[in-house]
Amino acid sequence: MKLFDKVYAYTWGKAFRDSSNCYIIADEEFTVIDPGTFKSYTNLRGLMRNDGLKDVNYVFNTHLHRDHCESNVLFAENGALLGFDARELSVSQYRFNLDIKLGKRFVVGNTEIEILRTPGHSPGSLTFYLPEYSAAITGDLIFENGVPGRFDVYGSDKKELAKSIEKLRLLDVEYILPGHGRIMQGREGIDAMLEATAEVLLI
Repeated sequence: MKLFDKVYAYTWGKAFRDSSNCYIIADEEFTVIDPGTFKSYTNLRGLMRNDGLKDVNYVFNTHLHRDHCESNVLFAENGALLGFDARELSVSQYRFNLDIKLGKRFVVGNTEIEILRTPGHSPGSLTFYLPEYSAAITGDLIFENGVPGRFDVYGSDKKELAKSIEKLRLLDVEYILPGHGRIMQGREGIDAMLEATAEVLLI
């Protein structure tokens, strides 16, 4: 589904509940963010073809939990370069090649991506912020109704998660594109939600 002029969103319902949402930036080059599991791969590629998205140049991951990254290898086999935070390798079951060391900024065509370290759910979790659209691709940092990402899994840290929520609050966010569930929209509502979530995490 085309979300913005150069951004596509593929959010899954109950059939693929065990696979993350996938987002694609298409601006001369194609960047897939969190391609999900093997289970959802065929459907994802079919939807991409319907939207005219073919060759993928880059695959970036918010983190390396299976539901977000299992199908990395299928894109890599077709030439896509992988980018993620190397800290993820200490807690992940996968040993992907780190082709691109992501800094604070990456440009796809003319679309700028600001890359923020937002650990807590995992030690190397990243948020990809698209200033042109005031949209943040947050992985498992936060979900609908302010539900925070899990902090009871290996490598997670509740205090770091709270700090990352605060970091997200500093951005001009009109849209949150989460790893699971529906996309959230509205600056005022998002700000109130993030404030409440941060308070809960500090208890």
